[in-house]
Amino acid sequence: MGIRMRRPATERLPLTDGDFLIVKQDLTAGEYRELMRASAKPVTITGTGATSFELDPVAAGVAMVMAYLLDWSFTDPDGRTIAIANQPPAVVKAALDAIDSDAYLEVQSAIQAHQGARALALAEEKKTRAGVNAPDRTLMSVG
Repeated sequence: MGIRMRRPATERLPLTDGDFLIVKQDLTAGEYRELMRASAKPVTITGTGATSFELDPVAAGVAMVMAYLLDWSFTDPDGRTIAIANQPPAVVKAALDAIDSDAYLEVQSAIQAHQGARALALAEEKKTRAGVNAPDRTLMSVG
């Protein structure tokens, strides 16, 4: 039997100019569902009144950053730390909206790279777990 829960872990992602991000190593199932929910927008199908959902690329980028980001080293023009750790999502979103576009793109790119690296690492971990055949205990007792 495999372990289906992970201990919460963080990683520090380096950025340019000595800045860094603190991000979640992995998302829980609930955090992943919220990421998917925040990445979609409803679309009404003309003539039928039915509603469908499609990926909103702008919302998806912000949702991914919001899902992973825990803290950062960013400061305001006066050198004061822009506090986002343990803040409500609205405060974090407002801080993200206030940084310059180059900084935002660097944050988003770093988190996307982290997400991709974790997906590869987890895929490798699954191969190793599934590829190891433990000896059957009943057969071990047979001489």
